Amino acid sequence: MLDRVRLNNFKAARSLDLPLAPLTMLAGLNGSGKSTVLQSIAALRQSYQVGFGNGLQLRGPLAVLGQGIDVLSEGARDETITIEVEEGGVKYRWVCKVEPDANQLEFIVSPPKVHPFVTTPDFQYLQADRIVPRTFYPQADQHSRKAGFLGGKGEYTADFLARNGNRIVSERRRCTQDGLSVEETLWAQITPTFQLLDQAAGWLQQVSPGVHLQAEPIRGTDDVMLQFRYIGSKHGRSGSYRPTHVGFGLTYSLPILVACLAAPLGSLLLIENPEAHLHPRGQVKIGELLGLCAADGVQVIVETHSDHVLNGIRLAVKNGSLKNDDVKLCYFTRDVSSGDCYIELPAVMPDGQLTNWPTGFFDEWEKSLDALLS
Repeated sequence: MLDRVRLNNFKAARSLDLPLAPLTMLAGLNGSGKSTVLQSIAALRQSYQVGFGNGLQLRGPLAVLGQGIDVLSEGARDETITIEVEEGGVKYRWVCKVEPDANQLEFIVSPPKVHPFVTTPDFQYLQADRIVPRTFYPQADQHSRKAGFLGGKGEYTADFLARNGNRIVSERRRCTQDGLSVEETLWAQITPTFQLLDQAAGWLQQVSPGVHLQAEPIRGTDDVMLQFRYIGSKHGRSGSYRPTHVGFGLTYSLPILVACLAAPLGSLLLIENPEAHLHPRGQVKIGELLGLCAADGVQVIVETHSDHVLNGIRLAVKNGSLKNDDVKLCYFTRDVSSGDCYIELPAVMPDGQLTNWPTGFFDEWEKSLDALLS
């Protein structure tokens, strides 16, 4: 499990030292460096996937970052980029020379022994630009299927469910009926087993009560059909609906649910904006699920703009599902004059409260309320 990431001259991070935990939440204004952290990890990983470790790959299946000139920090003191990760006191350091028009930057320093996170199959990077409702979704290529990779946009999620829907979900990550106005008999129909397909449906109740899903390969094609059904106490199961005929948030959140529920112990999950297209209740529950996943031996780094996701994480701490020491809250700011990004680290206490609230850290509700009441 990674303990730190250090960046020099990479995009928004001219000099950044970021501590990590089992669950690390990145927050802050747009352009302050949050995505830079995730992209640095993704770029390293794809450098070994498609570039065999010969240089930093700026274009690949995980990140398309342009050319050298696009990733060199503005105001950089030299034309080298450094990415360093640390685990258990051991540092792994990559330094590459920037060529302005190159999309692979040569490593002039690289670790003699590569950290497993760049080669292990137990990895997901779900970007903010995820799959949207469609009639059909592509089957995964053989490499992605073998690794269990959902695709950077979650585009292989339907294929993964079709082939792994009977996988048993770890006990700590299973859905519960808490807070749902769903009858016991109906709940038993929605989540009859601890298998992945049923547990994903169980978590989706926080988004759209009564929904169930199915995923099936279409024989003789390279596509998979994803469909939704609704289960009600009066009418039983409804007919099947295409994703284009149900709420946008169901499809958009599905890759995140599947990644969290299916991740093996020791996995690394990078997730951007899990709150997109979700009602506040769904956002809170996504935060709780991220906490359950981190408490169950999976490292999660999540970028979010949602105070509801933050509150879901805090609730997971308060109810004892997640240790407060296993959470890092990182608030990014960027100095307008220098362009440098900085982080503040408010801590979560055992009762879910925070040690401090930096200015600008999810305080807009209070500011707006004060303005309305003034």
